[in-house]
Amino acid sequence: MNNSPESGKKISTKPKRANGRGSIYQITKPNGRKVWKAAIKDINGKLRTKNFTKLSEAEDWVADQRRARDLGENTYATNPKMTVAEFMVGWANTQYGDDQESTQRSYLSVIKNHIIPAIGKIKVSELNTKTVESLFRDMHANGFGAGTIRITRAALSAAHNDAVRLGDLVRNPVRNTRMPKVTPQAIKPLPRNDWEKVYLEATKDPRMHARIEVAGMLGLRPGEALGLKWTDLNVEAGTLAIERQVQRAKGKGLVLKEVKQKTVRTLKISQTTVQILHTYKRHQALNKAKWVEVNDLIFPNTVGKLGDEKSDRLAFKNLLKAAGVPDYRLSQLRKTAFTAMAGQTDLKTLMEFSGHTQVSTVIGNYVFATTESMKSAIEEMDKLRPISNL
Repeated sequence: MNNSPESGKKISTKPKRANGRGSIYQITKPNGRKVWKAAIKDINGKLRTKNFTKLSEAEDWVADQRRARDLGENTYATNPKMTVAEFMVGWANTQYGDDQESTQRSYLSVIKNHIIPAIGKIKVSELNTKTVESLFRDMHANGFGAGTIRITRAALSAAHNDAVRLGDLVRNPVRNTRMPKVTPQAIKPLPRNDWEKVYLEATKDPRMHARIEVAGMLGLRPGEALGLKWTDLNVEAGTLAIERQVQRAKGKGLVLKEVKQKTVRTLKISQTTVQILHTYKRHQALNKAKWVEVNDLIFPNTVGKLGDEKSDRLAFKNLLKAAGVPDYRLSQLRKTAFTAMAGQTDLKTLMEFSGHTQVSTVIGNYVFATTESMKSAIEEMDKLRPISNL
């Protein structure tokens, strides 16, 4: 009688263990090779087996499986045949509904354009740290920046963390990965001369003047500017409340959501800014006859509905061409505002205008040295020199 679950003669058996402790015995494979076969039931009561060349390896494996079971941990993937592509698409559709829409779009983009083409056919239960790090290196070699690689890592890690938490996967192979050393290209503010040309060109149109004012003078994010309502403007107090932003939601189109930091910030604005906004408001009133909706937005689209960032960027690109300056990103106006503001105020005020809670974020992302600031610094240092005439 053959007592082995595999074909081949059973050579020897370890002393019988207590129920649930697992067993190890030596078998002869059809090719004549002798191996140690280990067997133990997992947390779900399913018998798991694995062959080893060395007895010590089999004993270690049984001990690890027993330890994980005692801790209530799963040691096998629920669906071991599922590919990375199937896993990531399934996760993207069901597992991260609480994230911001912009984050969701970023995750979907890297899943489609980077993860699936490179490692999509690999079984998710067999994905390892080396393979994931290889993906990151290949992305870097192909010219993708630190931001794209970082989002790719975040998507993979978040998906695996959810699967481990739910007991569908045993481990997260992304957890201990190392990112390739990539020097990020800093997006700098507009040079002073180009900023002046852009601003002066914008003054020719009341709407564009107001739009560039809140972007380049107050540093509002594009979504925040598009989410502004006239009720946010307090003329008497000279303030502007930033409490919502426009985002594109899956299956819903454009919607209003709370701002990124989830707290309303009230900015003190100058009388010049107030006047620019009021001039635009009078101009806007002349065009309301074409609107299909009236919802108090400061920067709606041409028919009064929520404006989208794509059209906003296009209008900015047209402004750059009209001003005769190089191509810039609309987001660079935010950096332009805070770089100029940094030389005139303290960091606490700068943080309030930016909406950030970390000084390092403001300094690292929005404050840059300019020719003017360096010249001013040298002039101030000259004043410290005891001898003025050398």
